[in-house]
Amino acid sequence: MSQIWKKTLAPLLVLILLATLTFGCAEEAEEKTTIVVGFVTDMTGPASSFLALADQSYWDTAKYINDNELIPGAEIKIVAYDCRYDPARDIPAYDWLRERGSLFIWSGIPTFGDTIKTFADRDKYPILHSAPSAYALEPPGWVFGLTPPVSWIMKGYLKWISESHWDYQAEGRKPKIGAVGWYETYQMDVSRAMEEYCAAHPDQFDLVGTFFTPMGGLIWSGEIEKLKDCDYIYIPSTGMGTATFAQAYRDRGYQATFIGLDAMTAFLYLLEEKVGWDELDGSLTAQTTLYWTDDYPIVDRCIEYLDMYRPGQKEEIMEFGLGYISTWFCAQFQFDLLIQAVEDAGGVENLTSQAFYDTAAKFSWYKEGIPERGYGFTDTIRYARKDFKVYEWKASIGDLESISGWEPGDVPNP
Repeated sequence: MSQIWKKTLAPLLVLILLATLTFGCAEEAEEKTTIVVGFVTDMTGPASSFLALADQSYWDTAKYINDNELIPGAEIKIVAYDCRYDPARDIPAYDWLRERGSLFIWSGIPTFGDTIKTFADRDKYPILHSAPSAYALEPPGWVFGLTPPVSWIMKGYLKWISESHWDYQAEGRKPKIGAVGWYETYQMDVSRAMEEYCAAHPDQFDLVGTFFTPMGGLIWSGEIEKLKDCDYIYIPSTGMGTATFAQAYRDRGYQATFIGLDAMTAFLYLLEEKVGWDELDGSLTAQTTLYWTDDYPIVDRCIEYLDMYRPGQKEEIMEFGLGYISTWFCAQFQFDLLIQAVEDAGGVENLTSQAFYDTAAKFSWYKEGIPERGYGFTDTIRYARKDFKVYEWKASIGDLESISGWEPGDVPNP
């Protein structure tokens, strides 16, 4: 046995031991710091039909960064909270995600920034947010908006319609305009902006009214009759409300041009299914991000993500509307911000919420196709995007087509 041990077993055990030590070192070398990112979204509420596909781009972007080791020594872990589009769940979401070590929280839910602003400023904790109100961003604090306040965009949009779409000379009058939707923050901000703009510019529009129904309501009989003679109607912003109103309005034979912001394009698939392209032809949306039909490398890059991570869903996602590409732009911007924050901090081991905030407050981002001003923040500006483009819904192509350049969306009272 001694000879067998010396000649066979002993060398074998040495090799096993060396292999074990080497594997252990490799495991230790590959151990990475986890950067937890909080994500507040709607998984089961009225906006979930849109966000179910849109949110995939957030995970896809994080996966790309992790797979390609773009943050040395670290990997991103997204922890999500289902707010169900219920403002009462905003504060529990904030507390729950902070308890789990989130470096910052991102949310595309319109109420979130408003609800959390006081807490974020008190706790010195960064929030990234889309579709913000002016309240969430002013005075500048720890809430950062990916877009300008939706009320500002709406006013710039109405200015564009008045100057570039309505032909006063041919029509011999000013257009009648109105809005309708659920009692929720996004719709209320838009409606208030319409009221303020029309009051400030009585020569441009005849405001028929802005109307609201309880959250989740799908019956629009009274509102339709009040708006039947409009030339433009801002239709509901969320979920089935968008499609059910448009369908019922057209079923009664009324012909106003439907208008909306990014939210309307987010529910393109519902509108197409319920209303059809012939009835949507000529509708207008003002959007703060590029769309699938825009010919720029960054749009091509988004399509490459679909090829990499969602090949079986690619066509469905593109036909779905703005959702995936809009959230993808948000993800690209904020994860590039995260990468820069790690660099500024001198490594992931020094990364804190304060360090992330310090980078965010001076961060700028530019890609071909987005406005010349780029995206980014300053000590006094807490919204990254500044501009919007107008898209026309065209039955001839069954899609949207850009009909404007980039227009300023950061002028509070044009």
